[in-house]
This record gives sequence, C-alpha cells and structure tokens, in this order.
Amino acid sequence: MDLEKIGMRLILLAVLALITATTAQADQLVIGAWNIADLHHEEGVEARPGIGTRRSSGDFDTIIRYSDLFGREGGPADVVALQEIGTEEGAYRIFPQSEYDVLMSSRYHADGGSGGDIYTAIAVRKGSGITIIRQEDLMGLAIADSEGYSTRAGTAALLEFNGTRFWFLSVHLKSSCSHVENADTSLRDDCQLLWQQMDPLVGWIEAQRSEGLPFIIAGDFNRRFRQFQNEGPVWEIINGGDLNEPWMSQHPETITRKCPTRKGNSTQPIDWILVDASVAHWFVEGSFWERRFSNDDVQTSGRRISDHCPISIAIDLE
Repeated sequence: MDLEKIGMRLILLAVLALITATTAQADQLVIGAWNIADLHHEEGVEARPGIGTRRSSGDFDTIIRYSDLFGREGGPADVVALQEIGTEEGAYRIFPQSEYDVLMSSRYHADGGSGGDIYTAIAVRKGSGITIIRQEDLMGLAIADSEGYSTRAGTAALLEFNGTRFWFLSVHLKSSCSHVENADTSLRDDCQLLWQQMDPLVGWIEAQRSEGLPFIIAGDFNRRFRQFQNEGPVWEIINGGDLNEPWMSQHPETITRKCPTRKGNSTQPIDWILVDASVAHWFVEGSFWERRFSNDDVQTSGRRISDHCPISIAIDLE
C-alpha cells in the first residue's frame, strides 16, 4: 500500500511539473531574426539580379522548414525581424498568411511594391497572443549614397502581449563596415553611411526610453560587436555613451557564429537581438539559439537557403 501511495505521489508530482512547465512556456515568446538573402517569391527570379539566389521549389521548401524550426526547442518564432525581403509575396511564401501577419517596410510600399530591391519586415505569428497595435517605421535609417542608392529603413511595430506593450524594430544596417571599429572616423563610404545611420537610430531609442516603453531591436547590424569587446563608437553611441550603464543587453553574448553557408568567412556574429536594459530580465537564460543548416541542405541548396542562419531568444514578460 505504501508503495502504491509513493507511486501515486510521484505521478502527481510529474503532472504538476508538466503543468508548471506548460504554463511557464505559455507566458514566453520566441523572438527571432533572419536575413533571408534576397528573397523573391518566384522560382528562378532574384530580388536583385546577379546576387546568385535563383531559388527552386526545393530551395523554398528547405527555407520553410527552417522557419518552422526557429527556436531552441524546434518550434516557430512568435515574432521575427526579417531582412533582405524583396517582395511581400516572398515573405508570405515562407511565413504563410494563414499563420502570420507580415509587416513590410513602409519604404517597400512607397516604392510601389514592385520588387527590385530588398527591405526589412516583421512577421508576427497568429495565435501567439501578440496584438499588433500599430506600425511606425524608422525611415531615417534609409540614407542615399553618392550614387542615389538608399540603405534600408527600419520596420517598427508596437506590440502587446498579456497586457504589456513593447516596440519591436527590425534593422539592416549598412554593410561592408563590420570589421572597422572606428566607423566614426573612417574614410570608407560604407562606414560613413553607417555612422550617419546612428543619429536616427539613437533618436528612436531615446524616444522609447522617454516614453517608458520597452523595446527590442533585432536583425542584421553588420557589426562585430563582440570582436570589439563591446566597445568602439557604434556600440557606445547606441548605448547612451556610458558603457558602465548600457541601454541594451545583447544576444548572443559569447556565442561563435557557425552558420555553415558562411564557411570560410568570419565567425564573428553580425546578427543580434538587443533587449532594452530596463527589461533585460525578460531574457530566458540559455534560450539563445542559432538554427544552423544541415550539411545535406547546404550541399543541396548552398547559399540559396541564405547566407545567414536564423537566431532567436525566448523572453518572459512577467
């Protein structure tokens, strides 16, 4: 009889543990970021001709499979900062309209939605419990270079989950300056454009801080923050100038990028998820994940999957 009681007690404890874990996960969100290199919705068509991303139906199937395996636990992300999205149809091919709401950059719509360029976007999973309050993009990040080509605007959305509101900003900062620490004094055109993007970005951060609304900035920063030991002018300026009291916590913290489609390139991360320091406690310890492509998929599709792997964290807003 005593053994039966012990057995029933163990079963009861296991059930309670399962209920507790399920409840805890229900209060969490998986936050992701993914640069899906030059994504166009049509097979055999590139968002920007000559990039090398003419995808087959099989390539699209592979990309969709990874969108379903976003988080550490192998499930989809609840909200994703997207970069290099060529068309809204392309975003919905990977994140189906029956399952996601996609917010394309306002610049995409201003350009007529005709494709031929790449844009930032945000995908919000339906059924995640997230309410989209409004979209209010950071157009100041779009700066024209000497040839008239513009950098990418930021896509921003005010979201609400379980009564808590926060801003989510998808960014794709100027490329080709990731390895230059002193972007503020560099004579490289790319670095000068990147440095010009700091003013609107810092202005956006300051605006959210003054309103008291938490924020998350995610995407392709094209910056090797870890290589520079979280110092240097770019990291300093977006953190309020005082690195003893930074405005943001960064993820990954110490993880080496091992995305197999970038084999032979730097292992320094350039994709980041930055969380407002005032809600840094939202981060679920150990939840950062880089969803690396399998060798079989890389051999079949190569960089037509993307030259960036999806990254994600889990947050608990309680």
